Amino acid sequence: MKENREIVRAMEEMKRSGRRMALATVVRVRGSAYRREGAKLLIEEGGNTVGVISGGCLEPDVAEVAKRVMADGRPALRRYELDEELVWGLGLGCPGTVDIWIEPVSDAAARPLGRDGEDLREERGFQEGDCYGSWLRCLREERAAVLATLLEPSSSALQAGARLLIPQEGEPMGDLGDSSLNRWVIERAREKLDGLYPRSETLPFSLPEGDPMQVFFDVNLPPFELVIFGAGHDAIPVAKYAEELGFRTTVVDPRSAYATEDRFPGSRIVLADRDSWADQVSIGRRTFVLVMNHHLERDRAAIRFALNSPAPYVGVLGPRSRREKMLEALEREGVTFGQEQLARMYNPVGLDIGAETPEEVAISILSEILAFRNGHAGGFLREQNRDRIHQPL
Repeated sequence: MKENREIVRAMEEMKRSGRRMALATVVRVRGSAYRREGAKLLIEEGGNTVGVISGGCLEPDVAEVAKRVMADGRPALRRYELDEELVWGLGLGCPGTVDIWIEPVSDAAARPLGRDGEDLREERGFQEGDCYGSWLRCLREERAAVLATLLEPSSSALQAGARLLIPQEGEPMGDLGDSSLNRWVIERAREKLDGLYPRSETLPFSLPEGDPMQVFFDVNLPPFELVIFGAGHDAIPVAKYAEELGFRTTVVDPRSAYATEDRFPGSRIVLADRDSWADQVSIGRRTFVLVMNHHLERDRAAIRFALNSPAPYVGVLGPRSRREKMLEALEREGVTFGQEQLARMYNPVGLDIGAETPEEVAISILSEILAFRNGHAGGFLREQNRDRIHQPL
C-alpha cells in the first residue's frame, strides 16, 4: 500500500507539469513471478517510471506499449510468458506467466472498449472518469476500496475497461454493463474488504449465456498499524523498520525521556500510562500490537488492554515462563481470557532466526508479523511446495 501512495504522488506531479502518463498493473500471475497481482508501474511519456512490476525484464517492453496506449488513449492487456532459462540467464525476475493491464491516465479515465474496439462510453452513459477519480482519491487518502475492472468481456454488449468502484464506506460507483455481474462483483469486493489482508486478483464470471469473462479486483487498504508498548532501546529498530515497511506506528510509554520523536522519527508518540490508554490509544482489527515494556506491571496491563481489543496479533516479548506469570497474576486480579483471545497472543515473539542484537530481534518480530498478516507460516522457502511459495496457507 505504501507503493500506491508513491504512485499517486507521482501522478499528481506529472499532471501538474502537463505530462502524459500510463499505468501498468499486474492483474494475473500463473506460476512464479517477481511481483504479484496489484503491483503497479507508472510510465511517463518521456520514459521515466515509478514503481516495480518485475525484476527488470518486463519494464522496457511495458514502457513501449505504454507509449502506444498514451498515443491512442486505448488500454491494452498484455501477456508475458517468462521462460525460465531466459529469465534466469539474464538474472531477472522469475519464470511464469504474467498478465499486465496498461492504461492511459488523464483527467478522463481510459475509454471502455467493446470487443471490436469501439468506444461505447457515451452510448452506455458510463461515468468512468468519476469512478477512476474516486479510486485515485481512495489511494491518496488511504481509504479501503476495491476497483473492479472488466478485462476480457464475453459479450459485445460489454466493454473491456469498464469499471466498478466499491469503497468500504459509501455506495458503489460505476457500471460493468450487466446487473448480475455488478451484483457478483460487489459481493466479492465486500468479502475482500471484510478480510484481514485481502489480495488483488483476477476472477472469472459467466453469464447464463456466454463464455467466462475476467474481472480484476484491485484492493487498496489503509496502512496497517503497529502499536508498540514500550520505548526501550530494542523498540527503536522495530519502529524504524516497521515505518520503512509501510506500517503506521505508535509508541506508547509514560517515560518522556524514552518516548521521543528523536528516538522514534515518523512514529506517533503517546506519553501515557495504563490509566489513560483507553482515551489515547486506538486499536482496530488491522492493528498489530507488540508488548515490550520490560516492566511487569505495564506489560500485564498492556496484555489485558490488547487482548480485549480487536487486534488480530499481540506479540509479547520475553520467555513463556514470564508470560505465564503475568497471566496468573491477571487471573488473581479476576482477569481471564478465552481461547480465542489467547490464540491471538504470540510469545515468544518472532521467527526463529537466531536473533541476538536489537536489530536482528526487530527483523525476527516483523518477519513474523508479515507472515501472519500475509497468511504464511514462515520457514525456509526450499522446504515449501515449489508451486505454492508465493501463496498463503
